[in-house]
Amino acid sequence: MNLTLRRALVVPCLAAAFLCAGWADWPAFRHDALRTGEQAEASPLSNPLKVPTLKKKWRFPAEDEEKVCSFRASPIVYGDQVFIGNSNGYFYALDAETGKKNWQFPPAGSKGLLSRFTCNVSSDGIASSAVIARIGSATAVIFGAPDPSFGTTRLGEGRLFALDTESGRLIWATTVIARLTGCTDQCPSPTEFHENLGHSSPLVFGDKVYVGIGDHCDNPVQQGRVVAVKLANGDVVREFTFCSTGTCGDRTRGGGIWSPLAGWQHSLFVTTGNTRSGADREPRPNYGLSLLRLNAATGRVIWPFKAVSWKLDGDSDWSAAPTIMLASCGPMVVSTQKDGWTHALNAIRGSHRWSYPPQKIPFKCEDGSCHGDSRYMRSGVAWRDVYVTMNGGLNLTRPDVSGGYHRLHAFNVCEPERSPNRLRWLIDVPSACCHPAQCCTNKCCAEDCNYCLGNPTITGGIVYIGTDQGHLMAIADPTVASPVGKRCSHPDVKNEDCVAMGYRLVPQPQILADVQLEGSMVYSEPALANGRVYVSTGAGFVYMLQPDP
Repeated sequence: MNLTLRRALVVPCLAAAFLCAGWADWPAFRHDALRTGEQAEASPLSNPLKVPTLKKKWRFPAEDEEKVCSFRASPIVYGDQVFIGNSNGYFYALDAETGKKNWQFPPAGSKGLLSRFTCNVSSDGIASSAVIARIGSATAVIFGAPDPSFGTTRLGEGRLFALDTESGRLIWATTVIARLTGCTDQCPSPTEFHENLGHSSPLVFGDKVYVGIGDHCDNPVQQGRVVAVKLANGDVVREFTFCSTGTCGDRTRGGGIWSPLAGWQHSLFVTTGNTRSGADREPRPNYGLSLLRLNAATGRVIWPFKAVSWKLDGDSDWSAAPTIMLASCGPMVVSTQKDGWTHALNAIRGSHRWSYPPQKIPFKCEDGSCHGDSRYMRSGVAWRDVYVTMNGGLNLTRPDVSGGYHRLHAFNVCEPERSPNRLRWLIDVPSACCHPAQCCTNKCCAEDCNYCLGNPTITGGIVYIGTDQGHLMAIADPTVASPVGKRCSHPDVKNEDCVAMGYRLVPQPQILADVQLEGSMVYSEPALANGRVYVSTGAGFVYMLQPDP
């Protein structure tokens, strides 16, 4: 599909959300409401001759500035500013050219937006990425955070905040939408709410803002919900209701929302988590472990897709965002479940298009597959008819399912089901803990290999991705730069045995750039805006990188 036609299809849905923002900006997590992770504008970042000159231009905080805590949110970029929240509970606006701080919220001297219940990185301060929108005459940046100064418990219940992008002035803040009514830890209380919105970056879609609700470390598992508020003033939209299990407001557990929602054609697309953990019977209805299309006005389920039944649920939450692909073979929604399988559906009807590794869906007890708490939790990227993601691969059914934690698969999405040409290319990303060349040589242990890669982004067929060892990589599709060779589509099979064993040799793409950043843990997504890369790290820095002119 050409770029002109693609924009014609997308822009009407996004105009209210992103102000018809310049496409060279990066105004939301995964760039847009379709959650494609693609920068469609050509720039030096999409030029394979320029990318190898990628260099760090600034770092926030600079050498002479006070250090901050880890960044778990990804930066967004609009106009001449970069916006990002930190684990210290402060939200920053930075000059996109220099990295200097323009303002912060709350202001210096005020207490940060922190939770009293902290069990993982999604609980610490501001963990979810922001989004740009128009509110009246103001350009606003909207994000979710705990607020210990508000609510009945003052423990840090979750709210959405809308700030003026120029001044940091508060435009509105919602009432409590993620409840935290107690801090019982060792023996989770069935009477307390431990809801969390740190995993779900807000979606601005039409005249509403949507956010998914999960929980703090399954302590205990909460009822998954989607909340809608009015873009104009932050008031909760009472006409919209969606809960993953049971009836909204009851004590049914499960189906947490662990990823951002996507929006298209007056509909929301959402993925949900497990419902079996701590439960002795399946809830009814049960929209957990599902990819769903919802009516954006009411929350009504238009269609659900479930590959893993309640009986097979070993805590295989769906943690990656759904991606809407307006492909040449028709619109589809694609995502990778935490068990390592990638599924592609017809976005209109919800009918199954294909899965990888190839498998009859839904899974059966006798098929030998494993659907436990694996770490395939990163969103994929869409470019033309290509989808790139961290996938378990053809060796996923073996006892050790972690082989794909450092690996990217690229898929030709329009190939027929079970086509031998589904896999486009395959690469083991270097400078990652789980990569065979790194593991055990740099004292990284197997338990540290759960989170090897960050969320990839793409422009002009060049994938940008961070690693847990603090590297930013640029990887070129074989149509953009010559591959470095071939490798077997089955990662455990040697090239010389590949064809004889019934597999294919596929290209191994070229790495155009490998830039070491200070510290480690680049789990966020690289924002690609105006020919620059903006990326945050777990070591507490935001970097801007740029190729030579």
